[in-house]
Amino acid sequence: MLFALALAATPPALADSAGDQLLSTVYAKGGSTLYCKTPFTPGDRLKIDMIYSEKQLLRHFGCITSRQCANKSGYSQVADDMHNMYPVVRSTDLDRRGTLFGDLPDDVETRECGYQLSFQTFDPPDHAKGNVARAMIYMHMQHKLPLIGPLDLYQRWNQADPPDTEEKRRNDAIAKLQGSRNPYIDKPELIDRMTGF
Repeated sequence: MLFALALAATPPALADSAGDQLLSTVYAKGGSTLYCKTPFTPGDRLKIDMIYSEKQLLRHFGCITSRQCANKSGYSQVADDMHNMYPVVRSTDLDRRGTLFGDLPDDVETRECGYQLSFQTFDPPDHAKGNVARAMIYMHMQHKLPLIGPLDLYQRWNQADPPDTEEKRRNDAIAKLQGSRNPYIDKPELIDRMTGF
């Protein structure tokens, strides 16, 4: 799901809780956005990108809007899972909206942040591919959501971009807040052992 933290139209259950909490605690001293690595400080206007998107969550829960899903069993827990959320800049938020993750050929234009976009496919920069893979696999396994995209894509991305110090720090901080870890950051080799679903 993509949403603005500062817009009043954003459903309060999401923006006022998980997204704001992510920024105010996990990124209390600032940080860098996922795709562009743009440095930010507390108070900067950012967007929150949900790797397993709002559109995909709504489809899974049989809703058209997040308000319709608000009272569905399990929806809030899944939608508010901070392991699925990353800060992004506005331009990337707009480019990511409505796309699926995938590999694109080299002849597709590379945007300034190092990602490629073509039709409805978003190919993240190499430094973010592992983060995306581990978040997507986590959402699939933790919340029993359908895996969006081929497993082998996420396995390749996981191998090419192993967890770095920042991703591990983030996992620790989120675990303190919501009581769950992303085990694929702790042990990325678990993804390599997976077979077709």
